[in-house]
Amino acid sequence: MAPVSSEIHLELEPEMIVIPAGEFLMGCPNGAANERPAHRVWVDSFAIGRFAITNQCYRIFVQEKARQAPAGWSDAHFNRPDQPVTSVSWFDATAYCEWLGEHTGKAFRLPTEAEWERAARGGLEEKLYTWGDEPPQLQPRYAELWRTGPEPSGGRPPNGWGV
Repeated sequence: MAPVSSEIHLELEPEMIVIPAGEFLMGCPNGAANERPAHRVWVDSFAIGRFAITNQCYRIFVQEKARQAPAGWSDAHFNRPDQPVTSVSWFDATAYCEWLGEHTGKAFRLPTEAEWERAARGGLEEKLYTWGDEPPQLQPRYAELWRTGPEPSGGRPPNGWGV
């Protein structure tokens, strides 16, 4: 395996945010069947990437490991460098975490479902969205943002924990 240059190394290492340990209400009483019933869950402190992994970062992994590119990369709406990578399996995402650890010397892993939900909520409870209960259609520029695929990674304001 060819070493990754220090310039690429800096691009690869995600900025991590520490989410404090605590209890939160997981799920949604009005959500899909697999989100009910809402219930209290304890999560230990953990770190999660401040931003979603971009196509630009994931492309380095795909090229270096000769992995199959995600299906979305053949679609101009999903293959821009600054967009979050989509259409990867759990196995591919886990392999990416292992590969990232090899290059940074740090351990990376996927968050559990409870960790992901706690991080996404940003400390809010009993709200429909990460920003509160306001419908997505009322968010600034909503009508134009989703029409050409996922928004660029890091394009939205951070939640209460900076994610």
